Amino acid sequence: MTNNETGVPDADISVMVVLRHAALPLAFVDSAWEKYKLGEVFKITDAKTNAPAVRNPFFKSAPGELPLPGMDIGDLMQTGVLFGACNMAIRFYSGMVAKSTGGNADDIRKDWLAAVIPGIQVVPSGVWAVNRAQEHGCTYCFAG
Repeated sequence: MTNNETGVPDADISVMVVLRHAALPLAFVDSAWEKYKLGEVFKITDAKTNAPAVRNPFFKSAPGELPLPGMDIGDLMQTGVLFGACNMAIRFYSGMVAKSTGGNADDIRKDWLAAVIPGIQVVPSGVWAVNRAQEHGCTYCFAG
């Protein structure tokens, strides 16, 4: 949005977001949120219910639901933003969920991979993806 305000069109901007660590569940469709209680696991509260989220609040959000317009992952992808999901985080957190629920980590991981929002690319690791972006001339990188 900032670049657009200076007159730069979306076609001239490349933005990449890698969802890792606590942001990982934002890569998943609602069914994974409900099935694995991702709001509880990742301590994400649904602003509509003030309870742990059982849906992805950043995907297919209602108008006015997010702090700024255009923040919805689907909206951002339509403007050309590239999204990645860290496979290392998927492995780590699916293992944690398996441990806490008595489930099978491989089964949970496969389920999560199937639940990635269409258009989001699973990358080997978030750090790896940032490094590759830098190799291709990315001028600003933040890994938090």
